[in-house]
Amino acid sequence: MRISASTVILSLVAAASVYAAPTPAPAHLNKRSITTDLQALFAKALKSLECGACVAALTGAKDVAYLNKNWVLDAANSLCQDLKLMDADVCQGLVSSQGPVFVEALLQANLLSGDGKLICFQVLGVCPAPGVSSGTLTFPKPRPANPVVPAPSGNQVDVLHLSDWHVDSQYTPGSEGACNKPLCCRKYADSPATPTRAASSWGDYSCDSPVKLGQDLLKYVPTVSNVNFTILTGDVPPHDVWLETQASVLPQETNAYSVMAAGLSSKIYPTVGNHEAGPVNLFPTPASGGSNAWLYSSLADNWSRWLPTDAVNSVKNYGAYTVSPYPGFRIISLNNNFCYTMNFYLYGNTKEYDPFGEINWLITQLQAAEDAGERVWIIGHVGPSQTDCLQNWSALYYQAVQRYSPHVIAEQFFGHTHYDEFALYYGPGSKSSNNALATAWVGPSVTPYTDLNPGFRVYKVDTGSWNVFDSQTYVANLDQAAAWDAAGSSPNWHLEYSARQAYGAYVPIAAISPLSASWWHNVTVAFESNNTAFQQYWTYRGKSANKMAACASGSACSAEMICDLRAGKSSDSCSAISFTMKRDDSEGEADAMDPSGLHGLYKRAAAKPWNKKHCGLTTHT
Repeated sequence: MRISASTVILSLVAAASVYAAPTPAPAHLNKRSITTDLQALFAKALKSLECGACVAALTGAKDVAYLNKNWVLDAANSLCQDLKLMDADVCQGLVSSQGPVFVEALLQANLLSGDGKLICFQVLGVCPAPGVSSGTLTFPKPRPANPVVPAPSGNQVDVLHLSDWHVDSQYTPGSEGACNKPLCCRKYADSPATPTRAASSWGDYSCDSPVKLGQDLLKYVPTVSNVNFTILTGDVPPHDVWLETQASVLPQETNAYSVMAAGLSSKIYPTVGNHEAGPVNLFPTPASGGSNAWLYSSLADNWSRWLPTDAVNSVKNYGAYTVSPYPGFRIISLNNNFCYTMNFYLYGNTKEYDPFGEINWLITQLQAAEDAGERVWIIGHVGPSQTDCLQNWSALYYQAVQRYSPHVIAEQFFGHTHYDEFALYYGPGSKSSNNALATAWVGPSVTPYTDLNPGFRVYKVDTGSWNVFDSQTYVANLDQAAAWDAAGSSPNWHLEYSARQAYGAYVPIAAISPLSASWWHNVTVAFESNNTAFQQYWTYRGKSANKMAACASGSACSAEMICDLRAGKSSDSCSAISFTMKRDDSEGEADAMDPSGLHGLYKRAAAKPWNKKHCGLTTHT
């Protein structure tokens, strides 16, 4: 007889206290009944998107995991396939690669004492924000009373910013560009003989970049810029998230770094993206167990062509390093995947606010820079302003930026969103032009994934202050890819816009002034009052692909976007974490044939289509 979900979970709580080992389960317990009821708990949590239902599902999964971890994975895999969110092979791949770490984290977490609500908030956005609890940092020295920012020298150099490379060596021209997998434009075993939308040889808006697109970009850069050095803000492998393993990502990364080294004569200063790990997103901490030493060792080897020995040795620890390209100037490269919400290792010990002591290490480097009179750039992948960054880690980072800006920290650079964005940091008190301290630049992605034009950016940087005086973004119009194929030509790389020229039309700026945080704040003020200015930003945010949802000035969309530009820490963001799903109707299954009601989950439309995320464990939306 079928027993209820609540009954089985109550019994499992008792059983868990008796059977300490997660495997094997006692013979008298019925796997099919238990996994079916657990699946029902999962479905209820997803269908209701209620906090209590989510915590109940996590608690149920933990209880079942005490009996047999594989039963939890089986329930998750069955639900994924029953709902037809993704193809069966994608469901299996994601559950088998991500599931064991997530289940182990649940076993370590205290779900009924706050951890459950935190996980449900950070991953699904279904519980209220628990509030920042990481406390106040203690610094080696107090902030100087009157910190002085170095004057510009008048000498400028070009710095290339590449982000989210995501070149796909398996990209196949003529393959399906509109598939139901997280990544299209490949020949899969179940690919249709005749594609509904054949991928061009230069790329597709639903796919990662073909190899030759990345090579063509590198060939074009020297025609418009004499690059002094390059920053690479992470994510080299493609978005085949259900297939990524140690064995798959290592050759992809090695090949990509070799292509970049061959295509650029300048030194490249990289950082670690969430896709560098295999499986994707998963970066163990000292508390979680596990190790990514294989990854850090490989990155150290690949990056050794650009980095000095001490930085290479630092990378081997956990992927972070510091380097001084010029006297008086320092770059600090963070591995901030330790704040990434989809790094499931982080949920086993949610009170470990600073894994590997990276924030403390950052403060040590910043204090040494202050003592030596150095200017600093901070680079990383996941921007601490983004909702993808855990609020407690982001709050600690924000305090460090406040302490050492603007006299030490000159600029910050991140990636991950694929959009062309920025975020502002303020001193204690109001968010105003006078109180704006620092800018974080979010670089446009090389990949067009999804619905974006491929792009890169060149900064005009003063070598005295190491501040950015202009930001020039270049793109290619991918909607012309079929025409390039037909004509045997190459992409039409071109200057999309100069930030100084485009936004200086609304907020005039003196020739001797950098694009400071104060100036950028005033640009956001112009966005509030001038629809033309905001719509120009909105076009540039999507790299002029014009495929993003509309965002009218004065609407909830524009208010949210402007709020986010002023949110240097994720807890200040106005973009709510949300969970949406897409139903696969390829089989034409009617609701009448679905008495469980599970397929109805996929009628949920994206609540905020203007703010689609591009990196995660999802299919196309």
